[in-house]
Order: sequence, then C-alpha cells, then structure tokens
Amino acid sequence: MLAGFLVAGSAYAGPIDVLVGDKDGFGFSPACPDTGTCPGLSNPVIDNRDAAEKAATNGAQITDEYSAVFPPDFSPPGSTSTADVLFPFTGTLTSATVSFAGGDFQSDVFGALSANINGTSIPFFFADGRFVMAIHSFTLTAAELAAANAAGEVILHLDRNGSGDFIAFDWFELVGQTAVPEPASVVLLGTALVGFGLIRRRKKPEQS
Repeated sequence: MLAGFLVAGSAYAGPIDVLVGDKDGFGFSPACPDTGTCPGLSNPVIDNRDAAEKAATNGAQITDEYSAVFPPDFSPPGSTSTADVLFPFTGTLTSATVSFAGGDFQSDVFGALSANINGTSIPFFFADGRFVMAIHSFTLTAAELAAANAAGEVILHLDRNGSGDFIAFDWFELVGQTAVPEPASVVLLGTALVGFGLIRRRKKPEQS
C-alpha cells in the first residue's frame, strides 16, 4: 500500500511591474521626452488621451492631459480634483517603488498637490520648472508595504488640495518584489517498515 500526504511548499521571490497609462510621450506627436523639456505644455486644456485612457478608472484617466485633476475650468470634462492610481498585485509585496513621469511641476510657485500611498502621506512637492519633464519615485516604507498587502494593491491617492499648478502625467509604474508560495507537492511514502512506520503490513491470521 502507498500513502500520500501534502507537504507545504516554501516561498520564492518574484518581480512585479505594473504600468498605469502608456509610455507614449504624454500623448504628443512628436512625443515629448519623460526627462527634458516639452514646450507643447503651453496652455490648458490639453487632452491627448486615447479612448481607453478616457474610460479608465485605475489612474490612466489622468495621464496625457495638461491640467490633470484640475476641475472645473482647467481640466477635461468629467475630471475631478482627486484621483487614485491603482497597482494590483498577487502574493506578498516585500519591496516596491512607485514612479511617475510628470511635466511642468512648479510647486514652489503655485503650491503642491497632496498625496498618500495607502493612507500614508508622502511629499508631493516638485519644483521642476516650466516645460520641464522629470521622473519621480517613492520607495515604499514597511508601513506602506503592510497596508498595501492588506489591501491587495498599492494605491497612490492624489488631491489637488488648492494647488494652482498646471501639470501633466505620462505614466505611473510600480516595480518591486513579491513573495509567492510555491505549490504544495504530493510525496508518496514507502512500504512496510519504511517511511517511519507510516504504513504497516497487516498480518494474516494463522490457520489451524
């Protein structure tokens, strides 16, 4: 007779990369660089979004527009003064960085947006300058990782918060590592007296 039982698997690390929006140069043609300058960011409202971005609810809806989250007069129809950028993942997030390509941030002149990652406030003050494109990143703290794991996603929440800064986003991206449980394996164990006595041979009764 053979007996089988489940042995729990260990965990292994796996990379994740979640992109919100598309890296198309802020929707301009020719494309604007993610780092450098873009004179095309001149006057609001500029709406370079495609149909999928306009219909999105994961944060892509605020990409490729100049005057993002700036209603009611300086933003495309349907925009609001807040937005959530959502990065879903599987497994347990062990390390992560959230990055975004932004344009024309002048927080020193017009005030900064407020932002948080899964409820933990993060600084969102960028004095990049007029027409300047730049990539900014945030490395998640232990508290932010724990909150993200509880939610099953990293949530970057943005709030206009009275800022008068006309800004643009090209994309948002989460890059990190997760711990993923390996599938349990079925191990079959031996015959009589093998496998630590898990299987025993029954003796036949003696015949008279």
